[in-house]
Amino acid sequence: MDADPDIPEHFDQSQDSTNTADVQWRNYFTDPNLVALIDTALANNQELNIFMQEIQIARNEVREKKGELLPTVNVGAGAGIDKVGRYTRNGALEATTDIEPGKEFPEPLPDFVVGAAATWEVDIWRKLRNAKKSAFTRYLASVEGRNFMVTNLIAEISNSYYELLALDNQLA
Repeated sequence: MDADPDIPEHFDQSQDSTNTADVQWRNYFTDPNLVALIDTALANNQELNIFMQEIQIARNEVREKKGELLPTVNVGAGAGIDKVGRYTRNGALEATTDIEPGKEFPEPLPDFVVGAAATWEVDIWRKLRNAKKSAFTRYLASVEGRNFMVTNLIAEISNSYYELLALDNQLA
């Protein structure tokens, strides 16, 4: 059996660039009543609000995991006072010994400290990078879950709306 000469072998030369995934729902639905219903549903849907919070949590987790790859610098300062008992070995030594001729140990002895420390965990076993990748994957999953939920919500509302319009038209 010979192939039909009217059917092209390849369809990859198609010039149609319209993709329904690229069309925003506001451009797709033009009925102002339907748009108002969808807006209200998106603003007041409890599950969608929970998804938005999960997205924020996942975004913060990605930021946290990214920060674990960076060096950490800690700066600290402190002050204290050292007062020894007069009738102890250290107290008796301080009372009878001068720091310089004619200058005694201060009573109490002040102590001031200022310091800085830097640490950096080397990610030899890829633990930090894998944790960052995992957090980023959870973030993308929550974003796509939200998109799926929004799409389903809009589809349900528009389907019910047009069904109701059809029933109204039948009634009229």
